[in-house]
Amino acid sequence: MTPHYRAAFQWQSRAVLMRHFTVYRRNWHTAALPPLLEPIILLLAFGVGLGGFIPELAWRGHSVPYLAYLAPGMLAYTAFMTAFFQALFAAYIRMHYQKTWEGQLITQVRLEHVVWGEALWAATLGTCYALIVILVLAGFSITGWIQLYWSSALLVLPLLFLAALAFASLGLLFTALVPTIDHMNIPFFLVIMPLGFASSTYFPLAGDSLWAQLWLTLNPLHHLAEGVRLLLLTGAMNQHLLIACGLFLLMILVLIPIDERLLRRRVLGEG
Repeated sequence: MTPHYRAAFQWQSRAVLMRHFTVYRRNWHTAALPPLLEPIILLLAFGVGLGGFIPELAWRGHSVPYLAYLAPGMLAYTAFMTAFFQALFAAYIRMHYQKTWEGQLITQVRLEHVVWGEALWAATLGTCYALIVILVLAGFSITGWIQLYWSSALLVLPLLFLAALAFASLGLLFTALVPTIDHMNIPFFLVIMPLGFASSTYFPLAGDSLWAQLWLTLNPLHHLAEGVRLLLLTGAMNQHLLIACGLFLLMILVLIPIDERLLRRRVLGEG
């Protein structure tokens, strides 16, 4: 195992992770409110409101209620957006404005530990927020608005953590590249928004063209949303879950060393 990946299991990375957790605990009651309210609002607005105009949605040869189709997509989208935003905006603020990284780097913590600590924290928060969505969906299930295979619900959490870790590594890449915080709108609107919405999260995607098939094949969020949807709606393990795992592992293995190299140049001025 190379030093790039060995650092993920060292105590310094866990120390960075616990530092972020300690800070989060101080204002958890306000920090947890948005991820609790967002899925409720979106599920009511889209799943119940818009779903009222879509009695049944054609999906893989079956007719499913739009709310049932939307719910697993919300899980995938929550893990994706939470991890990416934490690794982009929050990490950038800690690096540039709060100088948190500078304080950590004068201790036994090295830059690779800071990178892994940020990625692990973003992944942890993304998974916790996805768990909140699962609890919200459980409330919808109790009211009879949605029927899911709840025996499979906990099986998706390790996959959502892996997904959040992969998207956190993507967020750290932009943290290393954007010159100022004002430039973060560029990757958000040109990369993240298209990736988030064109991924079978809110509506089915299909296409016979070569470009459409290539996009669906290489889009990890599409495989995550479809894999989780098949698992929760049918209870069946499927190839989308395996493809998603492979793509997420590839993202982590490729992006983390690049993140470290670029951030080393930016933070420490080393080539």
